[in-house]
Amino acid sequence: MAAIRQLAKLFQAVSGRDFESAEQIAKHIAAIEEKNGHHSAAQLLRGSLHSNGMRGHRTIEQLSGFLTNGSFLEGALSRGQSPARLKDVMLRPASRRSLEALIGETRHGAYLSSKGIRRRSKLLFVGPPGCGKSFTAQAIANELGLPHYTVRFDAVIGAYLGQTAIHLRELFRYASHNPSVLLFDEIDALGKQRGNPLDVGELDRIVIALMQELEFSETQGLVIATSNLPKNLDRALWRRFDLILNFPRPSNNELDAYTKRMRTRFNVKRQLAKRRLKIRTYADAEKFVESEARSVALRELKDQ
Repeated sequence: MAAIRQLAKLFQAVSGRDFESAEQIAKHIAAIEEKNGHHSAAQLLRGSLHSNGMRGHRTIEQLSGFLTNGSFLEGALSRGQSPARLKDVMLRPASRRSLEALIGETRHGAYLSSKGIRRRSKLLFVGPPGCGKSFTAQAIANELGLPHYTVRFDAVIGAYLGQTAIHLRELFRYASHNPSVLLFDEIDALGKQRGNPLDVGELDRIVIALMQELEFSETQGLVIATSNLPKNLDRALWRRFDLILNFPRPSNNELDAYTKRMRTRFNVKRQLAKRRLKIRTYADAEKFVESEARSVALRELKDQ
């Protein structure tokens, strides 16, 4: 078997994220096993360097410093691209003040830490769909100049016992090493109230794992969760968040103001026709104005 000295070098390279050296050391260890007549072991070791296990070319990709090799983190995190800022978000005055204070804390986190004061880093946004929760998360990331990632639950939830908990640990480990805004959109999928007799025990273990990660992990940026169904969330999950904000369904005046803002953004000077869509949320308003803008653009094209 490989000498302890070679394994120590391999571990040091991985710890220092010198993955090119780690690969070379791993190949050297495989060559030693081949030379010693351990052909099956050598084949297994060389195969482990490839993304598909035994064959194929290994491509190395990095996600903010992490070696992903096209694996879990690469599939579990989707990068947000919206240029939205906090001024673009429709917020009640109290919520805006709370978020502005939190952004200030995050910017001056090192100073707070020097005073022995912990900054807030885990947020929960609750409210009906289409009322700005996810949009606000992207805006906060842009205000802080941080990358914004949405967690893809189809990649997180594993088929095997304990696999989802391991994936959650990887996500929070990523957040602890990389300044970013990590969005768990519709966290109801992971944080449902425990004790349902129709659920299998694995679901309860997932909730416990999520709560432990929220409680004990230290993030470089922010972790934001959203929920459309807050009544379904486990009661013990709530206290794991540093700040909880409610995003209520907007009033008619708020919807009118947002619709006017959207028309200015898309350069739609007036309402073209009677509303064909019942506008109840900001998402509805944006879709309606985009439809108007699309009609204007196509009409202009036709008139050319």
